[in-house]
Amino acid sequence: MENSKNQMLKLIDNMLNANVLQRTDLKRFTANLEHSPDDPEMLRLELESWYRGMGVDQIIGRKFELSPCPFTSEEIRSSRENGESILCFPKGITREQIGELTRISSWALKDPLVTAATEQEDCWIRTSAALSPSLMKHTGLEVAHLVEDSGHLNFSLERYLLFVARVRFLTGNTPDSEYWIWLPRGRYDRSGMLIAGFDRNGCFNVHGWMPQFSASFLGARFGTLPGSAAKVGSSIVSDSDLSFTKI
Repeated sequence: MENSKNQMLKLIDNMLNANVLQRTDLKRFTANLEHSPDDPEMLRLELESWYRGMGVDQIIGRKFELSPCPFTSEEIRSSRENGESILCFPKGITREQIGELTRISSWALKDPLVTAATEQEDCWIRTSAALSPSLMKHTGLEVAHLVEDSGHLNFSLERYLLFVARVRFLTGNTPDSEYWIWLPRGRYDRSGMLIAGFDRNGCFNVHGWMPQFSASFLGARFGTLPGSAAKVGSSIVSDSDLSFTKI
């Protein structure tokens, strides 16, 4: 049954692309359907439409598609009630392409001393949509350990740019204004770590920084995987190959 469903969906998609069917033709089948904001497939389609609206197909030179949303309806509802947003960081999109996609520029998008952290698979997470970061006054090393040890995923520059674009789209506000956050997933040169944020003029800034530094204006963001209670010792997809846990 599932194979038949997928084949039918593919056929409809091909007919739409070939202009045999118009999207208005589908309205008679959907007019009386109730679209729950907690439906994983509706969330996937909404995120896919958001990426396409930013021009992702033209930037990457191929048709863009997201993998099925692995979050349950209960997890989606819980994330919304807790002030979180569910994001998908798409596979195979480089940091330069993400900069073009989000209309955010930085020297760090092209500097070879900054470790590239391109997603190998679509990475679905839930994360706080608060406009200010958490984990304030921690060093970069502490953040890297705290996040991984509690079963969360660290942010990279790539992930952070997509997070910023999504928060701006959903709220009309820019997160981390006059704050900085650590980006532990990735390195700067041999032993540095990136910090990023928006200055008082609203300009995006990235700096290579020593990971032993801490400050009251410097925090972090992180993501939680679907089905994860984010408890210490829980099994997670590791970012350790790109993090500072072994420094």
